[in-house]
Amino acid sequence: MKKLLTAALCAASMMLASCTTMPSPSTGQAAQIGAAIDRAQVAYDRIALTAQLVLPFLSPERAARVRLAMSLAERGLLAARYAATAAEQLAALKQAEAATSSIEATAAASRSYEPPA
Repeated sequence: MKKLLTAALCAASMMLASCTTMPSPSTGQAAQIGAAIDRAQVAYDRIALTAQLVLPFLSPERAARVRLAMSLAERGLLAARYAATAAEQLAALKQAEAATSSIEATAAASRSYEPPA
């Protein structure tokens, strides 16, 4: 138990030390990341509108996947906006963009679907 507590304290102190030694992103990098997040938000908003129109026509399983992807995209965008480091922002942004692409692919597939005659 004592070793576990010591390991946890060491890990916590290493995390704190790494936070103080990490360089801050330059003003240019921060602006680029902010612009990328804004573009991802616009793309998500556009896809979310389409998804809301298509959701009633999807199977329950597919609709659940779209709702999950929408939730992941929203959380990723929030995480990207409020992340502490540029690396965290970029990782969250990638997650949001991947979820948005998933929504777009599902919505596009359902629009091209024609029921059997």
